[in-house]
Amino acid sequence: MGGRSYAAEEPPGQALGVTLADLIGAPLWGALLAEGHRRAHRAGDVLLRQGDPGTHAFALAGGVVKVTYTERDGTVRVLAFRGAGDVVGEAAVARSGAARLATVEAISACAVAVVEKDRFRRFVERHGLSPVLHEHALTRLGESDRARAGRGGSCERVAQALLALVAATGEAAAAAGPGVELAVTRSDLAQYLGVSRNTVSARLREIGDGVVSAGRKCVVVHDPAGLRSFARGGPRNV
Repeated sequence: MGGRSYAAEEPPGQALGVTLADLIGAPLWGALLAEGHRRAHRAGDVLLRQGDPGTHAFALAGGVVKVTYTERDGTVRVLAFRGAGDVVGEAAVARSGAARLATVEAISACAVAVVEKDRFRRFVERHGLSPVLHEHALTRLGESDRARAGRGGSCERVAQALLALVAATGEAAAAAGPGVELAVTRSDLAQYLGVSRNTVSARLREIGDGVVSAGRKCVVVHDPAGLRSFARGGPRNV
């Protein structure tokens, strides 16, 4: 898949994690993509909304999305990021009449296959994928927990998280130009890493505007090579 474009140079723990495509193999993943119709989304587009009925699932062919949950008091929590080779919205599709448990928003240009509920469920049944989907959900929960562990406020961890998102955008990011714009906020990164927004802001300033810059609703990675240097614990290469 295209979502591993920097994998060979990334530090340990860099990748977003094992995708569904990794688990079921390229032929079966290709067959799942063929079950749906293709659609493109821009950064900031909402693909799925919490509370809506589960009428379809998305198979991510390229790009990255964030998964968020809104509490009763209006607090929004970032649960995870998902990249090319994964599915989103499958939980509500698997449970008849269930509502979406979370919102899914594109943080980069995305290419998706929209798979209607009945087609998705028949595909899962035909290929015996229910145990795989269950195992994958548990694996993803563990990955989210580990993302918040360790030295979450260090430059290394912030740089690693951003590189994982850039790598997972795959071909969609490459087509967007030299600067990879992610519709992810400093608050999103803070929740993902289990630190404060001020900590993320401070670490981004240390990394420097020449490598990465943050706006009110986005982060732009200008220099992936420089960011990789920080991800390994060193300063930017000059």
